[in-house]
Order: sequence, then C-alpha cells, then structure tokens
Amino acid sequence: MNIQKPEGLLSVVLPTELASSPSSRQLIINQDQQDEEASDCPLLTPSPPTMQSDNALESGAIFVSLEGNPVESIPPPTLENINKEDGLNEFMSIVNSSSKALHDEPSSRDPMVESTTSGSSSDTNGPVCAQLLTQLNTAYQHLAPDAQALFYNQENGGKPPLVGIQLMVPKPSKDYRFMKWNWPLIRKTCFWSLMSVLAGCTALVIGVIATMPRKCDPQVQWWQGSVFYEIFPASFQDSSKNGDGVGDLRGITMRLDYLKRLGMRGIRLNSIFPAAHYPEHYTNIQNLTDLNQELGTLDDFSTLVREIHRRNMSLVLDLPLHPFVKTLFDESVFFEKPNKTDKAVRERRDVTDKAVLREVVPTTTSASLEVIREALSSVPPLLDRAKVQALTSNHIDAKLENPVTTAIKIWLERGVDGFYLKGLEHYVDEETFPSSLKHWKSILGPDRILICHVDALNAAKSVAARNSILMRMDLVDVTLHVANGTKDIRRQVRDVTKGVLFEKPGYPWVHWSIGSVDSKRIASSISVKNASIAATLLGMMLPGTPSIFYGDEIGIADCECEDHKDLSHMHNLAPMYWDESNGSNIKFTSVGAVAWLPKVTKPLETSLIGTIAEMAALRSQTTPIYVKAVLKENQVLANCDIRYADDEIIVIERWYLRRNSYVFVANLGNATQTKDLSFLYYGGHVVVGPSNRLNKDVYFKELVIHPGEAFVIKLDK
Repeated sequence: MNIQKPEGLLSVVLPTELASSPSSRQLIINQDQQDEEASDCPLLTPSPPTMQSDNALESGAIFVSLEGNPVESIPPPTLENINKEDGLNEFMSIVNSSSKALHDEPSSRDPMVESTTSGSSSDTNGPVCAQLLTQLNTAYQHLAPDAQALFYNQENGGKPPLVGIQLMVPKPSKDYRFMKWNWPLIRKTCFWSLMSVLAGCTALVIGVIATMPRKCDPQVQWWQGSVFYEIFPASFQDSSKNGDGVGDLRGITMRLDYLKRLGMRGIRLNSIFPAAHYPEHYTNIQNLTDLNQELGTLDDFSTLVREIHRRNMSLVLDLPLHPFVKTLFDESVFFEKPNKTDKAVRERRDVTDKAVLREVVPTTTSASLEVIREALSSVPPLLDRAKVQALTSNHIDAKLENPVTTAIKIWLERGVDGFYLKGLEHYVDEETFPSSLKHWKSILGPDRILICHVDALNAAKSVAARNSILMRMDLVDVTLHVANGTKDIRRQVRDVTKGVLFEKPGYPWVHWSIGSVDSKRIASSISVKNASIAATLLGMMLPGTPSIFYGDEIGIADCECEDHKDLSHMHNLAPMYWDESNGSNIKFTSVGAVAWLPKVTKPLETSLIGTIAEMAALRSQTTPIYVKAVLKENQVLANCDIRYADDEIIVIERWYLRRNSYVFVANLGNATQTKDLSFLYYGGHVVVGPSNRLNKDVYFKELVIHPGEAFVIKLDK
C-alpha cells in the first residue's frame, strides 16, 4: 500500500542497507514521534530513561488526542508481534487510525496542544514520555513500513526486512528575484543617500537663515517717505564778507551740516534764476538755464551739489514754467526758425514767380521771344552749393526747442536730482502735454524725479493728460492748510488718502507741504503761535513725503514791517533766524549788514525744540510711518487714520502689519485739555515729544495736553 505525500513536502528515502541487528530494528520501530518531527517543533520532554523496563510502556491507558478518551493499552509493535498471525491486522489498524489524524487540524497533532487540552488526565495515566512513544497515530505516521513489503515477507514466512522510509520535510521556499540582489550594497547606498539628503536640507535651511533680511520692510526709493527741506536761497544764509544782505549758495553750503543733523534727505531750492530786481521780484525770470549773479557762480553751484551728495542728500530744483513758458509743443515736429536769410530767399522766390507768370502768360498777343528772354534774365543767379547746404541744415536743425527741455538737460549735467514743475496746471489742456511729459521723464531716467502740484492733476480733463501725470510724476505736492482747525485737517487728509493717488501702488507719492513760498507762515496763520512745530510734526506723521519750509522747524513768523508794505506778499520770506541753538553763532548776515527784508523777532518759547530731528530719525527707521500704504487683497489702503479731531485735539494713527502702531497727539488750541481717550487705546510710551514726556509711559484714560504741544506714542501690542 502506498501513502500519498503532500505537495508541500519532499520525500527522503532512507537507505535499506542499515544494520539488521534486533536492537537497531527495535530502535527504529520504537522511535518517539517528537524525534521524527524535530524539524517542525522541538522535543518538549526528555527521552525515557535507558534503564526503564518495557512493562512501564505496556501499563496504563493511552489518550488519543482526537477523542480525548483512554483506549486499551496496545503493546508496542515489534518484529515478533508483526510476525504473529494477527500482527499485520493490528498494525494496519494502527496505520488507518493514524491516517485519520492527517486530515485534522494541526493542533490535534501537536503535543503542546494535546497536553493543554487533555487536562489533568495526562498526569494520572502515565509519564508524558510514555504517551509520546505510544501515540503512533500521530508520531510515527511517516515511519510506517511499506505494507506491500510486509505482506510479501509474510507469505514467504520470513521476517520482514527493513525497507526505505519516506520522511516528509517542507519544500524550500520559492526562489524570488529580490533574493539575488546585493542587499549590503543596497543598505549602504540607502544610508548614505539619506545622510546626503539630510545634509543638503540642513545646508539649505542654514543658507535661508543666513540670507534672510533682518527686517521685512518694503523697499522704497530715496524720495519716498524721506523728509524734504524747501529753501528760498536769498533768505537762508548770507556768506559774503561785505554783507550785502542777500543769501547765496555759499551760505547754503555752510548750513548743510545743520540740515543733515535735522534729518533732511532732499534739499529743494525755490528760485535761483536771473530776474530783474532779485530777490524782491524773483518771479520775473529771464531764462531757465543761468544762475542769478546775486546767488553766486556756477562754481559755487557745483560745490553745493558736491557737498550735498557727499552727505547722502539730494538736490531738487524748482522750474517756474508759468508765465515764462508760453506753450508746449511736440518736439518730434521740426519747426522753421525765421531768420534774415530765409526771409530773403522767400522774397526772391515770390518776386521771381510773379515775374515769370506775368511774362510767360502774356496779356497781349504781341508778345515775342525778346520779352520772354528779358523776363528770364531778371531771375537772380543761383546760390553756390555751400550756401545751399547751410540753408538746408538751418532749416532742419534750427528747430524751436522747448525751453523746459533745454533747462532740464543743462541742470542735469550740473548734478541736479529732480525738478519741481511749478505752474504745470496751465498746460494740461494742450495736445502735446502727454508727449512732452513723457519726453522729460525719459531724459531724467529712473533715479531722478519730477514733482508737480495737485492742481495739475485736478485740472487735467482728458484721460491722456491725467494718466500722463499719474504715470510720469514721482511726487504730487499737496498743501495742507492748518488754520481752519482740526476738523478741516481731517477732511483734507481723508480726501487725499481716499482719492486717486491711493488707487494703485505705482501712482505718485504725496508731497505734503505745511508751509511754502506761496503761503503764509504757520506761526502767523494759526492762533497758537508756538504750535508751528506741532503742525510741522503733524505733516511728518502723514503717509508720503513731507516737506518743511525753512524756519518752520523753529517757529519763525512773517515779518511785520511798515516800511515794506509793497512787499507784503513776500513777508513769509523773511531771513532765517539763527542763534546758538542752531549749532553756530553766525547770524544771517555779517555784523553791520542790512538784510534785504527785516529780520524776524525771536520765535516764541516752546517745549518742542529739537523734536523735528527726533521725528525725522523715527520716520526713517519706522515702517508704519514712512510707508505710503499697505496692499490688502489687491487693494491699496492708506495706513493712516485720524481717530479723533474735536476740540482742537487731533489724534492720528499709523499702523502696519505685525508691527507696533504709532499715535500722534497734538493740541492746536489755546487751552490745556484733559481727555479720556481710553475708548481708542489703553497706553504706550512717548518716543517723540517734550523732554518731560520723552520715554515715559502714558495712559489714555486721563491724557493732559498743553496748548501747542504734540508727541508721538508707541502703542503697546
């Protein structure tokens, strides 16, 4: 009888040439089940003692793991038992019973499972080793002799020989392709690749941190957010030894250190051109390319420009277009310049044409060749080639160039950094206005600027003129009037911040002017005389580029002189007041010299002396103050809001994302006021203001503000 082997097992045939001694045959037949399956699970119990008698194996009941019931003790199969008459039948019954166990669960054949399921019965029915040796149905199924061989030997009456035994062992696993890979090399490659990636990420993070800017502030040009200082040269400083009483360029050069300490970035000269009876009638200019002799020479101007640039400041020049420039025109069209030569040629041409026509078309039929010959002989001789070329070149090159273009080119060569086109509003309706503005800006380039007044933008009716101002101008001057109270100031500021100049980021910045050459002094226009510095600080708190008119930083007023009533429109151009507090004991003019306008009296005492320099320094390094606006959801928002403007108290807030906000508080009235502004803010500390408040904490619950006083508070986050 053949026993089929499972597919997952290999057959191993033991050789038949084994020792035929009875002891060896007995050993093979009585081999324990656990010795046979040593490849599957280890032997759980030790082998029986060698000196134990055979009777111990015959006594006791045997538990079968499949039913768990004891059966009669069956003597171990030996050669003698098998050779008996009923031995073969008994052995076959044992084999049949063991074949049933092959189809059961693995746990029924496992001695460990059997020992746990049999409970305490295994302990009372004999030693474990004896049970393992006698359970042939599970332990010795692979060592059963071949039934055919036993039957053959039984018929021959001999003892059955020991035949080959089939041992069932698991087949080796399938040979997968990845088993042939070079796994040591793969592990090393993966390790060093991972280390390289980590090293690269670390270097990238270190590089980003090293190159990261210290401050995440928006970039601005030199004219954006800086503080400008407007000077009327004839009234700033007289440097002449003889003391003619008129300021000059050398005097401005002498005071550049003062302007640098004041925190100025741009210096704007109001009028330096030749004019009859300068400076009393400075508006009657004669040209835009020369320098007034009262102010100095071109060498003095070159020295001034050089010293300004050496101090990292810039020079802006006012160009008074109206009424000197009559009209603008398109420079791409050549114009014929009238001269005597052209006039003579034109007259000869007219005479010749009339004579020829009069004689060629005779009035009578009696005309003859003699008359025609005489008419032709009256034509003047032809000009030589040299004269013809000269006339042609004059006709092409002698175009009437715009005086503004000529002035811009000349002053740029002399080192000027920008121009204020005064009176531009009178030319916005001309057809050539956009092209002229475009041409001027192309001459300047990106680093030099053009300024115009907001009146030009308001006067531009056509879309082309309006767009040319918004795209070509860098600064638009807005004069802020402070004489009508804080409510009117709030209206003016909101009209500008909510107007066209804040619609797109590329539009010009606002050039705030509190005082100028065309308006009265702040100290003379408001009721509180010592509030001029407070009003100047207010202009420096607004978004844009503030401008300070000379003398407003110390609070000088208009000169009130009875003997100069004819110059009442120029009383705001009084000479600058200099004292030791300005850094020098040099006055406006030398001792004994008479100024062209009477000197003003000493300004009123105020606690805000020196705050202009503090405010300029704060503005240059504080993002919420020097930026124009913030861009939120593609919409430009002015980061400025007037939170309170009642009872001559004004509160202006400047804010920026993820930064401390700053609040400006000023009292432009005549009385000391105590305000409860806790509904707006809680508290902060003063960064610009009087010495008794500077660097001290303040609270808005009970805020005391004196007349003409102003200070800037850095709010707590």
